[in-house]
Amino acid sequence: MSDQISEITVTEVAEVLANLRVKLMRIFIIIAIVWGISFATLSNVIIEKIKMDLLPEGAELIYQAPLEVMMLRLKISIILGVVVALPYIVYLTYQTLKERTELLSNIELTRARVIIYASLAAILFISGVAYGYVLMLPLFLQFLYESAQGQGVLAMYSISEFISFVVMMLAVFGLIFQMPLFMYVTVKNGLARLDTFKYYRRHFYIIFFTLAAIITPPDVFTQLMVGVPMVLFFEISLIIVKIFA
Repeated sequence: MSDQISEITVTEVAEVLANLRVKLMRIFIIIAIVWGISFATLSNVIIEKIKMDLLPEGAELIYQAPLEVMMLRLKISIILGVVVALPYIVYLTYQTLKERTELLSNIELTRARVIIYASLAAILFISGVAYGYVLMLPLFLQFLYESAQGQGVLAMYSISEFISFVVMMLAVFGLIFQMPLFMYVTVKNGLARLDTFKYYRRHFYIIFFTLAAIITPPDVFTQLMVGVPMVLFFEISLIIVKIFA
């Protein structure tokens, strides 16, 4: 009997690992394809666009290593690959938890719902990137440049650090703008109650501004530019959930 149990267990583990390997291979293929296309076509365009739109007038970008721009292009391409693969990663995570646990037993994702949720997530992500690119980052980078000038310091940024910072902040805002969709799906499918979010409102505020302090330089202006949108989107999310969920 024990030999049979061990044989069944080994077989199940082998099946799980084989299934996991196939899924990981698919994710890797998606990231690799997007990475290759982005590296060949988009990475230079993104770098030049950011330099033209967001570099404060009078500031300069410098190279600190011979391969700095090449590594920067690789980094941007990988980030784009992960962003494109993220919906599939979320779907695989949902599918795995659905099959192996009871955590998501209340959630039934039809093809129509997947399309709707994916479309809304893409719209919200693009809206967050647009907010960061058009409103937040120009003000913030100009503020830092003027602060450096006020101290009599020349603003000379490493091209890798400057572009990487901009891309990271845009990704953060894209994720922040997912909050209404996340809360709607959570409440709609019974994973949490609306009253719970309301009860812990102050705690969420503290978390938001703590995150803002972690991911931004240590000045109040920048932290407000990141933390306030989180608070606003939390309150907007509560209204959306109350109306629709």
